[in-house]
Amino acid sequence: MRKHVIVNWLVAAIVSILIGLTTTVLMGGSLKMPFMQYVWNAGYSLSLGLPLFANGYLFGWFEKRYIDWVNQPGTSVLRALFMHFVYSSFVIWTVNWFWFIYIMNRDWSSFWQYNRGTIISEYIIFIIVASIIYAISFFKAWRNEVQQKEEAKRESLALQYKVLQDQINPHFLFNSLNVLGSLIDMDVEKAKQFTRELSKFYRDVLRFKDLDIIALNEEIDFVTKYIYLQQIRFGEALQVDIIANEKIQGKVIPLSLQALVENAIKHNEISKANPLKIVVAISDDYELLVENNLQPKKQLEETSKTGLKNLAGRYQYLTGKEMRILKNGGYFRVSLPLIRLEETKI
Repeated sequence: MRKHVIVNWLVAAIVSILIGLTTTVLMGGSLKMPFMQYVWNAGYSLSLGLPLFANGYLFGWFEKRYIDWVNQPGTSVLRALFMHFVYSSFVIWTVNWFWFIYIMNRDWSSFWQYNRGTIISEYIIFIIVASIIYAISFFKAWRNEVQQKEEAKRESLALQYKVLQDQINPHFLFNSLNVLGSLIDMDVEKAKQFTRELSKFYRDVLRFKDLDIIALNEEIDFVTKYIYLQQIRFGEALQVDIIANEKIQGKVIPLSLQALVENAIKHNEISKANPLKIVVAISDDYELLVENNLQPKKQLEETSKTGLKNLAGRYQYLTGKEMRILKNGGYFRVSLPLIRLEETKI
């Protein structure tokens, strides 16, 4: 850090001398000057250039205490201009007094007459440099403010997402135990078979628990196991047709397809006389469709009514797209946008 500061001061000194020499050549038209003139020129240039460079450090100190570009832009501009005018005036008049009055022994009347243009040009240079410093400072403050707000927003969304994610698995287990309880009353052998398959199935649930997305073919394989479990209970009364192409390179949220199938089973009558028919497909718009014939139960099971809402929230977070629900006449359809890797935020 110390070495970096020293290098910066050396660069500022060299640049100041070069600017002074360039100005002398432009004004005099030649580099043919006495050696002492070069020394005088270098000293004068350093006396102005180094304080001008130091203005950046001084403004950094001043900015931390008195400047707030985001919340008080108008007041901050006035404070910065005042600070810069006072500092610039002090440097310009002190340097010119030292070199022209003290070193060259000129009187004030001739000093102003011959150096008026020089002083005005130095004020202009200081103002230009200050404007650059203020612009950089303002945009840094603005960028940091935007970044902090975006970071806070991301953290808030991530927290909401985690809450939604954590609600899925207890919800599924609760419903599975309800199914098992029903089977025990209906058919003990089927209940035993269901328990064995549920144990295998729940191993997959735990494997997917902390994943944000999985391949479509994994989710289809997963929901196939779930459907097998449900058909132990409902037999031919539950008909599921999966016509989605497993080779499609899309991704989904774990248990999302299972949640939609479960939602259809939970809210509809299922019997041999009125079988529930569920179709899983991929639309031309690259969406995963789950559609079922609509035959609502007369007496609905107890539900928190958060399943589809949570799923929609998670998809909104990951893709910025909405999960669409269509209830029309005799069927109920949910459309999930398939996730592509470039769309994910995590």
